[in-house]
Amino acid sequence: MSRRLFLGLALAATATPAAAHVAERALVLLLPTDIYIVAGVAAVVATVLLTVLAPAGLFQRFLSPGLESEAPRRAALATSCASFVVLSALVVLGLFGPRDPLANLLPLGLLTLWWICLPVAQALFGDLWAWLDPWRGPLALLGRGRRRWAMPAWLGVWPAVASYVLAGLYALADPAPDDPARLAAVVAGYWLFTFAMGLLFGADWLRRGEGLTLFLTLVARLAPFRRTPALSVPLSGSLAVFCVTALAVGSFDGLNESFWWLGLIDVNPLAFPGRTALIGTNVGGLLAAALALNLVFAACVYAGLRLTGRTDAFAGLWPRLALSLIAIALGYHLAHLLTAALVNLQYLVAAANDPLAQGAAWLGITEFHVTTSFFNQRHTVQAIWLVQAAAIVGAHMLAVLLAHAVALRALGNRRAALLSQAPVAAFMVLYTLFGLWLLSTPVAL
Repeated sequence: MSRRLFLGLALAATATPAAAHVAERALVLLLPTDIYIVAGVAAVVATVLLTVLAPAGLFQRFLSPGLESEAPRRAALATSCASFVVLSALVVLGLFGPRDPLANLLPLGLLTLWWICLPVAQALFGDLWAWLDPWRGPLALLGRGRRRWAMPAWLGVWPAVASYVLAGLYALADPAPDDPARLAAVVAGYWLFTFAMGLLFGADWLRRGEGLTLFLTLVARLAPFRRTPALSVPLSGSLAVFCVTALAVGSFDGLNESFWWLGLIDVNPLAFPGRTALIGTNVGGLLAAALALNLVFAACVYAGLRLTGRTDAFAGLWPRLALSLIAIALGYHLAHLLTAALVNLQYLVAAANDPLAQGAAWLGITEFHVTTSFFNQRHTVQAIWLVQAAAIVGAHMLAVLLAHAVALRALGNRRAALLSQAPVAAFMVLYTLFGLWLLSTPVAL
């Protein structure tokens, strides 16, 4: 008996907080998700039928320029410099502040407020990143807006593809991506590298070489009342690869946690070996997912053009249609990270109130408790799941409409546009099914 008591006390003493919300997924399994999935897929199918029945002129609104106005140059450079100062302070906090990622403002501010929330804000309000970019202001001050060399046109946005994939690999495969000191070193190194490339190639590097900036710029073009200049990146195969890869990274970020994926790589989800044991598998899986999705989407575009006898238009239409996938990537982003945001935004408030974890109350909050009770109640879990599902379904519906509008403009013929979009529309319907299934399937964290 004493031996069992000792083992029990030892286990209790070494226990750590769970990162997963077990009750949430358990309750999701009790929801009528099959009905929701059928309804979501039916909504996307109905959108496809709308492109067949509705007047062609209706879809041109989706390509309208919106309310275009660039951020005032001086004001934007000032806010960019302020953003750099804030980022520098966060890096210092990462190096010398609390070691707990849920008490340190660097991982909370960077991974929650910036990475989770900012893309959604970009899609709602336009290009806020033009004001918050931490490189543009320092480059204007130290580089005086000059550049030593021009980026070769043949390079396209391949450096942005590489940097975006590397960021995804860090978040997915690094053993401790939110460790404050580790993250501080990565952020400082990446800022310095991007700044050095900006000095060499000017602002063109931020548009074509910095993947996170390119992603945020593309997302901002979805805003209904966007305040972003016209896309200054030339349409190219590399831009198409970037858009599809952004979707692949977001999708695999959710897929790699599923019981299905763990069964595929022969890992027991109930005896999860940890991130370190799966580094090679996750790196290979993400790269394979990006390659496969790019090949499938390019094949769908080519097959559609074969139906119309316009395969000569592939090089021009492929990147334009790929741009529509940014809407789906954003939908996956919101759906996959919503639950993390609901919890971590609370920790962000607590950390801002006491950034050095010394019992301070900078915001005047004397007592603050982070709650996750909404993961333990059926009605709140159902509401959260429906919001996630709506994000995925709505994103696919928007992508269908954008793709059809692009095809109409590029081919100039309603019948040709409809035929060319048949394989792409089938791709989007099936991807809706995949996304909703991913929301419903058990995961291991």
